[in-house]
Amino acid sequence: MSRSGDQGRARVPATFGGSPGNPAYPGGAAAVAPPSTAAHQVPAQAAPAENAALVAAPSTGAETASTAAATALATARGDRLARSVASPLAAPYGDPRRPRTPPTHPFMAEPGTARGPAGRMPRLRIGSHAVSPAALARLSPARYAAGLVLGADRRRVPVTLRMFHPEPSRITLVGGVWAAQLVAFRVLALGARVTVVTTEPAVWNALGPAALGRADDRVEIRTAPGEVRPANAQRPMLLIHDVPPAALGNALPEQPWQTRLTIVRRLEPAAARALKESGLCLLQRLTAAESALAQHALRLPRDSARFLQVMADDMITLVGAAGDRHLWLHQTDVEHQVLGPPRR
Repeated sequence: MSRSGDQGRARVPATFGGSPGNPAYPGGAAAVAPPSTAAHQVPAQAAPAENAALVAAPSTGAETASTAAATALATARGDRLARSVASPLAAPYGDPRRPRTPPTHPFMAEPGTARGPAGRMPRLRIGSHAVSPAALARLSPARYAAGLVLGADRRRVPVTLRMFHPEPSRITLVGGVWAAQLVAFRVLALGARVTVVTTEPAVWNALGPAALGRADDRVEIRTAPGEVRPANAQRPMLLIHDVPPAALGNALPEQPWQTRLTIVRRLEPAAARALKESGLCLLQRLTAAESALAQHALRLPRDSARFLQVMADDMITLVGAAGDRHLWLHQTDVEHQVLGPPRR
């Protein structure tokens, strides 16, 4: 008579390591059916072939034969560990009765066909498509103007400024020297020349070596107006006037690809004319009196004039033909190291 321990050892290989697709899976349909009576009457010293034939779960084909053979071998050797893992290791992958065919690929043409590199490519068919204007607008890429990145608006969208044109142009900055130096610092990165006419050369002398790393003729500091070097599309020029309004004169730069930036450190009625004659104005934070003058000269809305008085140090207002925009300058680490913190 067989012992219960022998019966348990005989039933382990049939169910260990099965899968839901395998009838020997403990949670499958084969596990629900009651075991056969013959499986409980297997003696402990049964022959390997008989033991394998009795304990194997109902199955067909080569998979059953391979599992039974591995189980019989493990039982004959008396190796408990080998008997436990015999079933999953011996289970074949796939159905051996299915013919083995190489995988097909779209570029691997069969004999007699003409597709892919093995034959002639099919003829392309190019037609026309009609879309609505609304759908075409969605397909259009976002358009960002090229030029000097001056800052970002409240939606964090970069705002670029076209500094140079084929014709002479003028920009007026109402603020301090720091904002003008920031503009010049970024203009030098574009490859342009900078000429500064100022009554305080000591404030500007360090701009060239700090921006270019050495003394370079691309930056010229002078104390009196005079003839400047010619400019072109490949090497435009920014002419900065850091002098009192009375010394500016009325003539615009006559050379093409040259822009004059006038710094108005304090907005007074005598300097309000410069705002009206400029094509673009840059405004830092203003006092109440300056804000009133700027509102009258530039015809700003009342809310915009009030906001000019409470702007942060790193903000600037851009006023042009397209209206007014409030920007954040977003000073970089290098600019902060060279020019210092934002101020007026």
